[in-house]
Amino acid sequence: MSLSAPIHSSTAAADSGPLSVLIVDDEPIARARIERLLADDPQIRIVGSCASVALCERLDSAIVPDLVFLDVRMPQRDGFDLLESFEARGIHPFVIFVTAHTNYAVDAYDAGAIDYLLKPFDDVRFEKALSRAKTVLRLDCNEYDNRGNHVPAAVPEPQPWVDRLLVCEGKRILLIPTSNIELIQVTGKLAKIFVRRHCYLTRQSLRSIEERLDKRYFVRVHRSTIVKLEQIVALHPLLHGDCEVLLERGTRVTLSRRYRARLQPFLSAIERDFGWISRSRSSPDR
Repeated sequence: MSLSAPIHSSTAAADSGPLSVLIVDDEPIARARIERLLADDPQIRIVGSCASVALCERLDSAIVPDLVFLDVRMPQRDGFDLLESFEARGIHPFVIFVTAHTNYAVDAYDAGAIDYLLKPFDDVRFEKALSRAKTVLRLDCNEYDNRGNHVPAAVPEPQPWVDRLLVCEGKRILLIPTSNIELIQVTGKLAKIFVRRHCYLTRQSLRSIEERLDKRYFVRVHRSTIVKLEQIVALHPLLHGDCEVLLERGTRVTLSRRYRARLQPFLSAIERDFGWISRSRSSPDR
C-alpha cells in the first residue's frame, strides 16, 4: 500500500488528530485483515504496512508511528529487532503484538506491549486491543501541552522488588522464586537465569531484571552478570583492578572494576587485608 504523509506522535497528540499506525507482519493476509479492521476508523491513520523489519526501516525517516501492530517471528529479523532499531533512533511507539506463538508473551510485556493478540483472533478481540491502545495513547497525550511542548511527568513511586520472575519455557510461562536464583548472565540478546542446575532463557534485558531484584541479596558485578551475594565463596585479584569471583555453584565470573563499588560493603574487610583499596582511599589524609 502507499504511505500516507508522516505524522509525529507528539503533534498528533497535541492536536487530538488521528493516531498514526504502522503494521509489520510477513503474512500478506494478516496485514490485509488489520488494514481492513482499521480502514473505517476516523481515529486511525495507517502510515505504513510492511512485510519485514528491513522494509520497515526503509520507510521515510520522518514517519514516527504512535502505534505499531507487530508480528514477532519474521524472516531474518524479528519484531524485537525492530523495537531495538526504533530505540536506537529515539522512537518509542506503543505496540500491540500480533502472533501465533504464545511463548513470547512475557518478553512482549517486558518490552512494554499494550496487548498481545494471538492468531487467530476475532474482530471483538481486535477491537478490545485497539480500544485499550487508544485509551493509553490519549492518556500519554497529556504529557504535551496544546503547543506540543513536553510537560514532565511526575516522578513515579519506586517499584517494590519482586519475589518471582516470569520466564517462558516452551509454551509454558513459569514463575521463578528469586530466592532460588543463583546467577544471571547475558549472552547476545538472551539472558540466562541459573536456578540450581537449571537454566532458563529470556529476552528480558539485564537492566530490567536487575531493577526487579532485591539489592540486599543480588549485585551486578559486570555489564553482563548479576550474582546472588550468598553464592560468592572466593575472590581472586586480576589485572587492571578486576577480580575473578568463584561461586558456590562452581561458576567463575568476573567482577569488573567499574562495578566493584556495588560490592564494596561485602569487600571492605577483604580489601583491608589484601590491599585492593584504590590509591585515593589508601593515601593518607592531607
